[in-house]
Amino acid sequence: MTPWLVGAALFIVGVALVLWGAERFTDGAIRTATLFALSPFFVGIVVSGFEPENLVTGGAAALAGLHQVALGTVIGAAIFMLTAGLGVALLLVPMKVSIPKAGAVAMIVSLIPFTIALWIDGVVSRAEGALLVVVAVGLLGWLYRRSPVFLRPKTDEEESPGWANSRARTVLLLAAGLVAMLAGAALVVEGASRLIESLGISETIFGMTVVAIGESLEETARMVAPARRGHPDLALGNVVGTIVILLALNLGLIALVRPLTVDPLVLRLHAPYLLGCTLFVAIALAFARRLGRIMGGFLLLLYALYLALNVSPTW
Repeated sequence: MTPWLVGAALFIVGVALVLWGAERFTDGAIRTATLFALSPFFVGIVVSGFEPENLVTGGAAALAGLHQVALGTVIGAAIFMLTAGLGVALLLVPMKVSIPKAGAVAMIVSLIPFTIALWIDGVVSRAEGALLVVVAVGLLGWLYRRSPVFLRPKTDEEESPGWANSRARTVLLLAAGLVAMLAGAALVVEGASRLIESLGISETIFGMTVVAIGESLEETARMVAPARRGHPDLALGNVVGTIVILLALNLGLIALVRPLTVDPLVLRLHAPYLLGCTLFVAIALAFARRLGRIMGGFLLLLYALYLALNVSPTW
């Protein structure tokens, strides 16, 4: 078997393992919340935005010295979610915007430390990582206090004592999810390394597109499912939480694992594109009453443009 086929197989299997593990870990986290009577909104926004698959893969890539792949799990994943993910969701299910303006404000505020960390010297240091984590925790606490619309009532299943007290199942879900994510992340990094080496692909482009898409496909499902059930606030809350967590918490934690050197191409193309997309979506969430199929189509065009810019020789 040729080296690139081996690399592709490892990458695909790794992504599948990471996504499966993330779902199991998420189920366990929600059950943990019920056991400890935590706020459904708080746990929902943290679990939805936490993106454990992105965090684990990003940390593994950073340890392996694949800094641009690690950045791709943050920047590339955020761009995909804001454009392709949200765009497809809106094409399938137009959404009424009922979330508070605090969500849009949090998205914009998260851009400030993110921008400083990337552009100040081209390296996201451990000190900047710690600052990003502090900002993320502060924003999540502020959203929790200011956003009661995100709260949802417990379902009949969650009210069931048998479900809430299944501690053994909860621990098993958390453990299985964590092991699967760690194993999958190792395969993703190994597969990415082999593909980059055998095909001569740019690490930056590979990380910002292929890895980002692979790690973020479930975002579309997370937005479509609640919207189809009449809960667009939960779907759009996922957008807010994902941006705050990816740009602040995840990037901060990855930098604490190992400081990241930022490729100049990231500063010229990928990061500015993310800033523009985040501002555009945040403003839409703050002032629009409804996001429909026209908006969805426009967001998909933005992602198509991003992909085209990635292969353009002018950068």
